[in-house]
Amino acid sequence: MQAIEWRNLFNFSSTTCAERSLLCGLSLSIQDILAYEKAVDCGIIDKADVLEKVEIMKNKEILEQHEQFCKIWQATDGRYKTKLPDESKANGKKMIAKTCREDLEKCIIKYYKSRQEKKENPRTMKALYPEWLKYKAVETSKANANKLQWVWNTYFVGSDIADMDMQTIDVITLKTWFLNVIEKHKLSNKKYKEMKSVANMLFDYAVEKNIVSANISRSVHGISSKKFSEPNKKEATEQVYIDDEIQLILEQAEKQYKKTKNPAYLAVCLNFALGLRVGELVALKLENFSESSVEISGQEIKNYYENADGELHRSGYCVVSYTKTIAGKRKLYLSERAKKYLKMILKHNEYNGFNSEYLLLNENGERLHEFSVNNVLRRLNRQID
Repeated sequence: MQAIEWRNLFNFSSTTCAERSLLCGLSLSIQDILAYEKAVDCGIIDKADVLEKVEIMKNKEILEQHEQFCKIWQATDGRYKTKLPDESKANGKKMIAKTCREDLEKCIIKYYKSRQEKKENPRTMKALYPEWLKYKAVETSKANANKLQWVWNTYFVGSDIADMDMQTIDVITLKTWFLNVIEKHKLSNKKYKEMKSVANMLFDYAVEKNIVSANISRSVHGISSKKFSEPNKKEATEQVYIDDEIQLILEQAEKQYKKTKNPAYLAVCLNFALGLRVGELVALKLENFSESSVEISGQEIKNYYENADGELHRSGYCVVSYTKTIAGKRKLYLSERAKKYLKMILKHNEYNGFNSEYLLLNENGERLHEFSVNNVLRRLNRQID
């Protein structure tokens, strides 16, 4: 077999997880390392030999350290016995017994190695969350990942459930935690589902990573509707515009446009004729329009960047060639009202010498953003009460 340098075994970029766990868990003196290095350089030993010797030495250390915790003894029934740490017991120990000492030692070694593996590779939601969030940003979008990040920070950060080994969480434990969160945050059924969806997806991810065998979160059912808070429902007149209000809005918007020359007021007027999502409205291009219709094929979305801690933060806007749903791509016929405001917007752009592929432009001739239209609409709402 091909010989390798002992020093290369300590290069994390070239060793496997198994090799790292062996080497990092073993206390070696400089003399030991030099002796092995010399032997490798001379071709006396190879990688397999080194790892085998390291594992033997590691197992020996484990048994020696365990003997300091609890001795191994042969009971009167002939079996070999010892005690392992167990936090669930009153005295912090549990008894194990085997018919031969070799089997008992194997059991001891397996226990401590398993505990070390859990420590080095935690199987908690908290540990899994950062890589899961990156995965969701790729699988869906950074905007969606940002929403999931808000839910995580609101309900899961600092909680007991986030620090528990996912393999030890059962349905009752998780359901009890859900109930406590519902009570603490006075959640409505909708908000509860939003919170639970993060747990569902984290456990889905853990199943796909072979960390757990089943999605416990999706097995949580039967929470009484009485546990949820009733959302504050607005009166219908506070949610939709009645005919008189629409006319008031249009009149006030035209008045404010003449006064300020802010095209966002015309954008509001146009959207009362088209009824688009505001993100779709500000993404309209001149090429989308014909003499009698307009095609809706894109929308504005928020950009996000990831900082050094893996957190997502908003960073500007962009237009994408898809809408919120598959049915979002559609053709609308232009009413006389829509044609009126479209003509006013085009005249505004021509007067200011703007030359852009987009319809709605700000004072600098750049594409208008969603927040600009929403701000103007809120201002108009206050003005007409």
